[in-house]
Amino acid sequence: MPIRRVMAKPAVEADQGRVALQRGPLVYAAEWPDNPGGHVRNLLVADDAPLTSEFRADLLGGVQVIKGRSTALAYNASGAVEQHAQPFTAIPYYAWANRGPGEMVVWIPDRPTSARPQPLPTLASLAKVTTSKAGHNPSAVNDQNEPRSSRDGTGGFFHWWPEKGTTEWVAYEFAAPASVSEVEVYWLDDTGSGECRLPASWRVLYKDGEEWKPVEARGAYGAEKDAYNKVAFAPVTTTALRLEVTLPPQWSSGIQEWKVR
Repeated sequence: MPIRRVMAKPAVEADQGRVALQRGPLVYAAEWPDNPGGHVRNLLVADDAPLTSEFRADLLGGVQVIKGRSTALAYNASGAVEQHAQPFTAIPYYAWANRGPGEMVVWIPDRPTSARPQPLPTLASLAKVTTSKAGHNPSAVNDQNEPRSSRDGTGGFFHWWPEKGTTEWVAYEFAAPASVSEVEVYWLDDTGSGECRLPASWRVLYKDGEEWKPVEARGAYGAEKDAYNKVAFAPVTTTALRLEVTLPPQWSSGIQEWKVR
C-alpha cells in the first residue's frame, strides 16, 4: 500500500503547512522514543523526502512503521535556528502513548515556517518535576512548549483534576544549587471543555535543607488567563522550588508552563 501525505482543509488554520501520513486506512504519528533526541515537535518532513514502510515485529507488539529522513530545527546560543538531517520514524496512531509521557505529533510540518525549533535548555527544562499525588502529566510544565492561550491543548498541560478545593503542589528539583529570583506561570483554564479554572491562590517556596520556606515575594501572585503571571522575589540559592496552589472550591486547576530565572 502506498504512503500518502494528507493535507487539511484551509479552514483548519492550525494544520496549514503540515501533512499527516496515511498508509491504507491507518493514520500515523511521530512519537518521541522513535526519533533521535526524543523531540518531534521541531521536525519537518519535506514534500520530496522519500518515505518507506516496513514491519517491526519487535515494536509495540508488531507494527508497520513509516521511515524516512526529517530535518530537526533548534535554536543555538546566538538565537539563530540551525537545521540538521536525521532519521525519521512514524508509528500507527493507535499504538502511541504506550511507552511513557513525551512528545507526539500527527500533523507534521513540511516547511520550516510551520515547525517549532527546539529551544535551548533552561534551568526549568532540565529540572526534575515532582508533584502532590493528584498531579497529572507533570512533564508538561517544563516542556518549553509555548501555549497560545490558557485553554490551548495542542502541546499538553499539567492538572490536578479531579481534585477541587484542595491545596496541591508541583516542584522543580535542580541538579545543583542554583540562585533564583523569579518565576513565571501560565495557568490552565479550560472553560467550555473541562473543569480547570484559575487558582484561588498560590505561592512559591524554596527548599532550605529539608525544610520548605516561602520566598520573599516582591509583588502580587497573579492569576490571569492567557498570559504568564510573573512574580519576582528576594534571591535564594536552593536545590528545589515549589509552587503551592490552592484550587477553587468548585473547580480544579492546572499549569501550561512554568519558567524560572
